[in-house]
Amino acid sequence: MAFLDFFKNILPISFLSNSFQNSTGMYKSLARQFDDLKAAILDGCDQLFIDTATWSLPIYEAEFAIQLVDQSNTAARRNNVMAMSRGGLGATPAAIKSILQAYGYSTNIVESFGTYTVTIQFVDTRGIPSNINDLQALMYRFIPGHLNLTWQFIYTIHYELEPFTHAQMEGRTYAYYETQLPT
Repeated sequence: MAFLDFFKNILPISFLSNSFQNSTGMYKSLARQFDDLKAAILDGCDQLFIDTATWSLPIYEAEFAIQLVDQSNTAARRNNVMAMSRGGLGATPAAIKSILQAYGYSTNIVESFGTYTVTIQFVDTRGIPSNINDLQALMYRFIPGHLNLTWQFIYTIHYELEPFTHAQMEGRTYAYYETQLPT
């Protein structure tokens, strides 16, 4: 009850004494209402920004005509909305990189004009990203239909495992080491 403390600071002490119990109860009630109002205002302000939105995400998704492909959590849905908000930049390599950065991926975009192909190369993520279906659906919305879209993923190469001993890699499968390095 932050506002009750505020009332205690601005009102004379006689207003909050036991002889004015009805007034004290009223001040406590008002303080609770002001605290609730402040929380509601702060929550409303959070909904104005994609990075902090929670209950307003369906509104943003409807505005950008986003249909969820995967069962996404709140952070993934925010990334999706952020990427769509950046999508008005066209299908340039810089715009595609910006959209994928909204999802937290570093990529290289390679254009091959002779074959009408755009290749998205992941730079910092090993293996296939868990939300690849969302990424593919999003990219197919931005990249013109006459262009082929290809994806390149990074996997662990044998020479990257050479510095490690068998004892360090024991207990893990080959599939694990395709996308992870031993620690």
